[in-house]
Amino acid sequence: MSLGTFPHRARGGAGPSMATIITQECINCGACEPECPNTAIYQGGVEYDLAGAKRPALHGDIFYIVPEKCTECVGFFDYEACAAVCPVDCCVTDPERPESEDALMVRARELHPDKTFDDAFPSRFSPGRGVPAKEAAPSVAAAPVAVASGGAPTGARTSVGRIERALTRRGKALASGGPARVAGVEIDGPFDDILKRAREPHHTPSSRLLGVLLRFSTPFLGALPHATKKTLELGYGDPRVYSAQPSTALNILLNFALYPVVFYAIGVVRGVVPFTEGDKSWIVIGVIIASIETLIRLRQGIFQQLPADKMQYGASFYGAPLGIVLQPLIAKLLRSLRSGHVPVEGFYGNEFEAKRERERRYGEVYAVEEFDGGYYVRLELPRTIPPSAAREERGFGDVMPDYDLDVHVGGEGVTIRGSVVDPELRAVCGISPAFPADFRTEIPLGGPLGGFRHRYSDKTLEVAVLKAGA
Repeated sequence: MSLGTFPHRARGGAGPSMATIITQECINCGACEPECPNTAIYQGGVEYDLAGAKRPALHGDIFYIVPEKCTECVGFFDYEACAAVCPVDCCVTDPERPESEDALMVRARELHPDKTFDDAFPSRFSPGRGVPAKEAAPSVAAAPVAVASGGAPTGARTSVGRIERALTRRGKALASGGPARVAGVEIDGPFDDILKRAREPHHTPSSRLLGVLLRFSTPFLGALPHATKKTLELGYGDPRVYSAQPSTALNILLNFALYPVVFYAIGVVRGVVPFTEGDKSWIVIGVIIASIETLIRLRQGIFQQLPADKMQYGASFYGAPLGIVLQPLIAKLLRSLRSGHVPVEGFYGNEFEAKRERERRYGEVYAVEEFDGGYYVRLELPRTIPPSAAREERGFGDVMPDYDLDVHVGGEGVTIRGSVVDPELRAVCGISPAFPADFRTEIPLGGPLGGFRHRYSDKTLEVAVLKAGA
């Protein structure tokens, strides 16, 4: 999402700014709260005065911003993070509360005594300028401000209530889930061996015949568009039989012989006497056309210097009509490669989480690959505990403990259940938006399925599933 789509975020220049507020159009999606580097955003129902005491919220049940803690992200980003992620554009400026950039910077330093800010700090007044705040060297002055239960902060600073830091690696130990429980026929042996069995191509006599045809027709198939050639390569599943890169190279060599012959024939049809001085020009035209076509097809490697595995190998002049003729064969070789929901990365940095992390908490970040012999499923688990006032009150760090996992493989799919184990963390899930304590993800694969093997490491669950009979 481009920042330019938010008109109220484009303000800048010298002069006073205005505090950010959340209007009544808020839909309670919770996207803004974890993005705030000052943890200044809360859900309605209760708020805090300057002394840190609770009082009934004047905002109803929608999210709201504590103005004494809002710095409009000055010192952290050159835009307002809450406005950047708001799907209904309800994080706007408050014309009744003008504030200068200097005042916002002073507040940022008060809210974050444990951080240092360069003189050229990021600010929406100067987009693209500055380096975000970083952790200060340990010192007595930079010690975290304690918060007394139910009252005002204790320590050196008492002017602002409920001072929290966005992220910290410190925190009490939290209970983690143990090894994943599985239901189904789990196969003994190393995970990589089972995955290799799933990926092995299983060719029938008819597919072997197609393989022979592919080998002999490789120079002509290299004329096809890049996407079609990759479809053939992935569809047959054996790069030793057919691969887009060598197929294109052979086709280019073929065309340097084919085009001069074709243009020579055209010259003869037009009345040129064969084997005389007049026929040479037609041969030269064929070579020139082949050279120009080669430059066009390999322009990414020649002019952009892309490596061979990153290039798009273009089609020859006759590649498109050839692709139409071969469409039935291409459809036969096509293998379905399906992918789960992988959300787009959002605005993120050291002070706030990525949108992808939010999707992990719902079990929605996964991918599926299908092969002749089986499937490979990869699901990502959350890495961090989302920033919130409830997290800070309980003294948690930001590292998410391992989920308790159940993996069931049967029927025609895989079902994965994940649960937060620690009771204190589950209590935070109950009051934090976009942070469910449990999730259930059902991934249809198409059956029937055989045995499987799973592996879990670094917040990632992998499952290799064999098809029945494989």
